[in-house]
Amino acid sequence: MYKWVNNYIGIPFVSGGRDKTGCDCYGLVRLILQNEYNIELPFLSGDYTNALNIAETKKLFSDYIPIFCGNKVSTPTESSVALMRFRGTLCHVGVWAGDNYIIHTRHKTGSVCERIDRFSFAGFIEGWYEIDKNYCTVKSVLNR
Repeated sequence: MYKWVNNYIGIPFVSGGRDKTGCDCYGLVRLILQNEYNIELPFLSGDYTNALNIAETKKLFSDYIPIFCGNKVSTPTESSVALMRFRGTLCHVGVWAGDNYIIHTRHKTGSVCERIDRFSFAGFIEGWYEIDKNYCTVKSVLNR
């Protein structure tokens, strides 16, 4: 696993959270990419009221995720983002942590690092994406 992973384990789940005091799944991805890879993603926390409401986040995912996700790749590398489906809907993201692990956040446990070959992940990962570091900044996303 990457050396930075332990810096993010145990961050509490907070809907709309964007820092180490609490994050939802997108907030955790945003925090990791910003701190570890100098990739700035849009804030987006004011665009929904409940990160656990799949119906509400579905629109957010369809509107914004394709803008910043960049190219789909078959094999994740450092800073790759996983898009995940639950109940058939794209509604969850995480970051490749190396060595067959993903870091993401869960409602009841907060941020965790889990092996992607666990049964609980079977069929949930829609794909891995490389963020376009030149294209994907807050300014470029908001100007589209």
